[in-house]
Parts: sequence; C-alpha cells; structure tokens
Amino acid sequence: MHLLFCSDPLDSKSVDMDYREEYEVACSLGFDTGLVNFDHIIQDELAGAAPFIVPKRIREHIAKRGNEHVNALYRGWMLSPKAYEAWTALLETHRIRMLTSAKSYRNCHYFPDSYPIIQEFTPRSVCLERNQLTTEYIQEAAKSFGASALMVKDFVKSRKHDWLEACYIPDASDQEHVERVVRRFVELQGAEMNGGIVLREFVNLEFLTNHPKSGMPLSKEYRIFFMFGEPIFMVNYWDEVAYEEVRSDLEDFIKIAAQVRSPFFTMDIARTQAGQWIIIELGDGQVSGLPEHTDLEAFYTSLKNAVVNRGLW
Repeated sequence: MHLLFCSDPLDSKSVDMDYREEYEVACSLGFDTGLVNFDHIIQDELAGAAPFIVPKRIREHIAKRGNEHVNALYRGWMLSPKAYEAWTALLETHRIRMLTSAKSYRNCHYFPDSYPIIQEFTPRSVCLERNQLTTEYIQEAAKSFGASALMVKDFVKSRKHDWLEACYIPDASDQEHVERVVRRFVELQGAEMNGGIVLREFVNLEFLTNHPKSGMPLSKEYRIFFMFGEPIFMVNYWDEVAYEEVRSDLEDFIKIAAQVRSPFFTMDIARTQAGQWIIIELGDGQVSGLPEHTDLEAFYTSLKNAVVNRGLW
C-alpha cells in the first residue's frame, strides 16, 4: 500500500510542512510513501504533468511488478470531485489504483451525496445547487424550517470561524437575515466555494466553551475514521479545549457506516444537550484533517492493521 502525500509547494522533493509529521510516522511504520504536487493535480491539463503526479519511487516499484497495479491512498489537501476524478484516471494509466474511487470520494466529500444515508441521525438539511442561489430559492428553503435556528455551509465546509457573520442564523423566519448570511457566506468562500449551499437546522450540542477567536460554541464532537466499514480510530475533534474521550455505543453508527460506498472515510459525531448522539457529517478519509493532539503513531498503526487484514499491504 502506497501513501501519497502533498509535496512542499516550493520543493517537490520535500513533504508539505503541514503533513511532515504524518509522513515521517507513516514511513517509520513501513508504508511506501510518495510525494505529489498539489498544484499540478488541480491544473486543467493534467496529462502534461504526469512526471509530477506519479512519484519516481512508485514508478520504479511498478516497473518491478510487471503488469500489476499498485494500490494507493492519498493524504493531503482537499480536491474537488472533478479534479480527483481526472487525477485518479491519470494514475490508473500508470498502473496506480487509488483505493478510493472517484465515485467513492464524491460520496463522502459532498454533503448532498451522503445526506440520504445519514439523514435519520443528522440535523434536517436542505441543499441548493449553485444555480439555485436566488432570493426565491433561498427563502423557500428557509421557510421549511419555521423559526428554527440554522447553520449555513457549502457542500464541504462551513465558515464556522465567521460564526455570526456567515454561518449561524438564529431565526429561519427572518428572511432578510437568512439571505444576508447566505450572501456573505458565498462572498467569503469566493473561488473556494464547493458546489452549492446547505441550510441545516441548528441543534444545541453539549456545550464545552466558546472558541477563543471566533466566539463559536465548541461542543463534544468526535471524529471517527472508518476503513472497509469498520471503525479504526477515534479522536476528539477540538484542540482548543480538553474533554474526555467518547464512551458511546457506536452500534448504530457502525450500521450506517456499512452502507457508505467508500473504503476510507470519516464520520463526525456529537452529543446533544438532550443526551442524544447524532452525526454531524461524513468526509473522505484521505482529506479529513487530524487535530494537533492526535496520537499519529496510533492512527497510522490502526490504518496499517486495517490494510494488512485486508491483504493489501
């Protein structure tokens, strides 16, 4: 199993500094690693960038295997589904098969694709495509929430650190406020906008503290990494505050995970003030971040064991 990490933007032979510690731990545990140039991956004309996209050491490894493919996973910055599809198709021509297909990547990376699977366990949500971001569509979507509080995000991320300005809406029936927050969200996202927007019912979670910079409420949230439908690692979501590790029965979440059409993904969960466990969202495991306090050796050991048990090492 090969792990492909993003290289330093200014030095293609060095790992991106934000992934350096992960890269070093993965190497120490015996993973075959390679570096890929993120800027070249997201270029439109990928065909001319093959030498940068297929790491030399992996090309050498492939040459020794004849016509066999090698399996790989990516650990790096988020890619649009379109860029990921083009990149994985190119890698396939070089006999590198990403364990997560382009379809699987989109299934977990874009909220509207995963929402039907987690709908029973997540706050009610309405998704609007980019061409639906008109006053009429936004107001109609907000009406379905009555006077409930809302959160705004795109198909991948929120602007939770712009909490009051571009994320939280205290009353969905205040149409002027709804549209102002949505418009500000779109403005701030700019070129980084992923798909359309999602309006989500705001649910009060078990409160910990307010974020020291943005003032957003921090709650007991946890990130679970799944491999082939099984939970392999769980970590507290927030670095800004200490809280106990989760002691929850994950049976319902594991049942849902079995329906997710991806080999490697994350599930963010949280506990409400009423004591109910809910799913916040799913994410692709390759581009889901690890908090700074994460025990990286434990994470990559768990990943290695899952791959070995599957016969992919």
